[in-house]
Amino acid sequence: MARKNNKFIRSRRNQFLKDFLIIVMPIILCVGGYFVYDHYIKKPGIPSVNKLIEEKKKSGYKDKDENKIDVSNYVNQLPDFRAQYGNYEIMGRLEIPNLNINAMIVRATDNEYYLNYNLYHQWDGLGVPFFDYRNQNLNTDRQVNIYGHNTQREEFYSQLPFTNLEAYVDKNIFDNYKDVYLSIDERQINYEVVAIKILTDGSNEHMKLVFSNDMDFLQHINRLLSGALYVGDNASFTASDRLLVLQVCHYDPMGSYLLVICKEKK
Repeated sequence: MARKNNKFIRSRRNQFLKDFLIIVMPIILCVGGYFVYDHYIKKPGIPSVNKLIEEKKKSGYKDKDENKIDVSNYVNQLPDFRAQYGNYEIMGRLEIPNLNINAMIVRATDNEYYLNYNLYHQWDGLGVPFFDYRNQNLNTDRQVNIYGHNTQREEFYSQLPFTNLEAYVDKNIFDNYKDVYLSIDERQINYEVVAIKILTDGSNEHMKLVFSNDMDFLQHINRLLSGALYVGDNASFTASDRLLVLQVCHYDPMGSYLLVICKEKK
């Protein structure tokens, strides 16, 4: 009889554990899943960008003259930077004063090297912003592409200048802060932002840098602007226009890219 009672007790205990797991485990999985999503998958607010946006909102999004650069007084400092870093692949300097972006831009013989190396040619998973290696003539190419890393880790925000490009997702930032400056050896070029696009479908139209004729180039621009998040009133083009496309990883949705599409001011 004692053995039967023990067997019965063990059976009831096992059944209780099964019932407990059936009821509680889904709750644990849901709570745990939300925690993982909230902390590791969902894009957290980027403090530097959020603070930047709030400051611009307080100032009424007025584009102040002191945030502009006089390109007519350009002095080429790139040779000094090459000597400073011991890196003769430094080919440009990108400045967006309103977004606190001031970064050296390099160019390698491929689009892989500077994903994981810094300006000193030291391995660094943060990499540095770089030109598409196919942009061999930055002064005359119809379209110049620059790529940079983004991050969800707060401790790296200050080391990844392209993180602040996400401020352009705010419509008021897009509408009011359009000046982008690219310094190359020959000159300093003033671009204006014309569109913001979030790529979610794997499209690579923005990677097209070789055009067979003027019509091909203009059709490319139409395809590039198609599906853009914002398109400005300044997004009218002729065959003589020159483009600058800035690409950074985006996390809303995960696995997407943010494109800042600019054209040279005339």
